[in-house]
Amino acid sequence: MPNGIVSVPSVGTVVTPLFVLVCTVFGPGLLNVTPTPYLAIALSLGYLDRLGPWSWAALFPNLYLFACLTVGTGLAYAGMLQSDVWDNSMLATPFLVGVGVALVNLIPLWIHLSWQRRFLPQERFQNGAWALLATLVGPSVWVALFTIIYAVSPIGSYGSIAYTQFQLEPMVQWASVAGIAGIEFFMVWASVILYRAWIRHVRLESTEVNTMNWSEIGAETRFRPRIFRRLLLAPTPTFLLVTLFIFLFGSMRFWNANGTFYMKPLHDTIIPTVQASCVIGASSPDPTDLPRYLNQTVDFAKKGSKIIIWSETAVSVNNSQQLDSLWATAKNISTTYGIYLGITYSQLLDEQLLKNKNMFTLFDPKGQVAFEYQKAHPVIMVETDTIAGPNHLPVADSEYGRLGGAICFDMDFQNFIAQAGDQKVDILLQPSWTWGSIGRLEATIQSFRAVEQGLTIFRCGSWAPSTVWDPYHQLFGYKYNLGSGDFTAEVPLRKHVPTVYNAVGNLWAYICCAASIVFLILVLVPKRHVDRWFEAAEGRILRRSGLREGSSGSSLPVTSGEAVRGVDNA
Repeated sequence: MPNGIVSVPSVGTVVTPLFVLVCTVFGPGLLNVTPTPYLAIALSLGYLDRLGPWSWAALFPNLYLFACLTVGTGLAYAGMLQSDVWDNSMLATPFLVGVGVALVNLIPLWIHLSWQRRFLPQERFQNGAWALLATLVGPSVWVALFTIIYAVSPIGSYGSIAYTQFQLEPMVQWASVAGIAGIEFFMVWASVILYRAWIRHVRLESTEVNTMNWSEIGAETRFRPRIFRRLLLAPTPTFLLVTLFIFLFGSMRFWNANGTFYMKPLHDTIIPTVQASCVIGASSPDPTDLPRYLNQTVDFAKKGSKIIIWSETAVSVNNSQQLDSLWATAKNISTTYGIYLGITYSQLLDEQLLKNKNMFTLFDPKGQVAFEYQKAHPVIMVETDTIAGPNHLPVADSEYGRLGGAICFDMDFQNFIAQAGDQKVDILLQPSWTWGSIGRLEATIQSFRAVEQGLTIFRCGSWAPSTVWDPYHQLFGYKYNLGSGDFTAEVPLRKHVPTVYNAVGNLWAYICCAASIVFLILVLVPKRHVDRWFEAAEGRILRRSGLREGSSGSSLPVTSGEAVRGVDNA
């Protein structure tokens, strides 16, 4: 404040974080709008870069953006713990979650801008491979940070920005190659490219371009290696080529799901199916409901359903006698009608009837136990009295393919569901129960597991959608169910589809982790040493390619406001 003059924030300084807030509300929360995460990241980068985030003067602008991200995330998840009757006392938790999410979202942006302000003023980073490298810092750090979070978080990958691309089918298919880490990387990279284009072509003053080397329209042209080299690994052309490849791959994979990409007759596209049904239970197990569930099960079996499962914790059993009686009844139905019957129950373990196991037992047509499974990932803050089961996904062979089992929230943990891909599960049976508005989002998130692991998911949901997704993200059944009801669908009898992601796992995420470590080292090590490393790397590349030093082409305009002002902060 020289001479006692108080600086007044510009309109953009005030309004930009508010736009970020709005984009966050419609980002990876309960209401997804596909473009909003791109805009939120790009706007945040532009806001922080223009104000200069590495000074005391930028402290309050950073806090302002942090507050907007926190409020936006809190509003996005305001219904996270709400039932059908709204309870204002449950609003505190989403906003506390927003504090953590806002901080984690900002860290990759801060590191990206730290790299940019240190190296971007140098000519080598204006275009070509070095400039491309500079655009990969933010995406790599983002993926690395969230990979660690997903591995240790009690909510798994819930909240990933990748799930906002649910309606963009070619992008969903990319999960079969690199998982949600690949989608997250692309989204952050796209945001960086968008931000870079803004500061190069809108914010900075226009520069004259030498057009003497360009041929007139219609004139004879010749190949110019210098121009080709400059464009080959330039950030924007490279990004556009990668985008084209992802969309081509995704579209081809989706439409060629049945090997019918080109004009095959309809009868050649039909996939064999098996009729499967859900018995939808109430949110709170009631012993008086058991006869209704059994009657529904028998009715479905009489109507031709060969696989019948109940929604999550349909009934509760208080002791071993009740459990034995339930099993005996289920065995009798499965053998009488020759069906696979999956019953779900809360097995209470203490005298106070609080501690319990969330169980899913599948009986085969001979009345034998195909598998008995205890939910491995109880929902934090909701299933506080539920004991987590072994981190092992069950499988059983059948005449309809290899069957697997997982319960509701288990599907938010992609590393856990990777066991289904490793064991070549064909159909994954998933009893589920959710609440309020979260059920629709959960059904969306969990459909990504079908693409990643190359399997079909048969989801039986109470107070949520019941769905059937195949390995190519094709929908074979969808129905909203409340606390009681039913769902019947024709489940495609596809064999397990091998995927790149199932074969290599989180390889792309680990590559990003390794790259992030390198980027951090380059930021923390004294700059004179890093410059020598870059010069040595350039020398080796030039010698191997037979080029003389300095022939890589003239630089384009500097792409950062800091670079325009000089290298004082470099």
